[in-house]
Amino acid sequence: MFDIERLKKATGQNEARYAAIDCAVDGWHLVDWVLHRDQIDDATFTRLTGGRKRNETKEERDKFGRKTVEVSFAETQDERLPDLKFCHVLANSAKHREVRKDSMPELWNGSSYKLAWETINGERSLRSATLFVYFEYNGEKYHAKDLFEEMADQWRTFLIEEGLFEAIPDFPDE
Repeated sequence: MFDIERLKKATGQNEARYAAIDCAVDGWHLVDWVLHRDQIDDATFTRLTGGRKRNETKEERDKFGRKTVEVSFAETQDERLPDLKFCHVLANSAKHREVRKDSMPELWNGSSYKLAWETINGERSLRSATLFVYFEYNGEKYHAKDLFEEMADQWRTFLIEEGLFEAIPDFPDE
């Protein structure tokens, strides 16, 4: 939520891009946090990962090819966490400086400004410039903040349903 707020408040493209990268990384790496929790017993681990075992032998791992346990989790939980696939591609692509096209060729990302113009006394002038950080999927542009807010909601629901959500207690302001 902290990084989503950073993204919403960003005024410059670099500030927004870094916040968006952090949001994608946060969304994807919650998978690690879930799978390595003490509350996740072996049976739950196997259920959440589509049949994977926590301490797989090489032979058991080879049945899944090059697919990581995290990818197995994402594929198994796609119905519950449908936006996780976008966070996965965006988070892993950040290190490559652009969205990799091998796993999701129809996904693009970028940022721009939406300009609003006005005419005063016959002179056209810029009224405002609003930063727009987006991702494009199948030719349609979406606000990045909407993706990450939806991902946060999906994770919240998932964590509550799995009994892993721990509310942060309210502390009085000092």
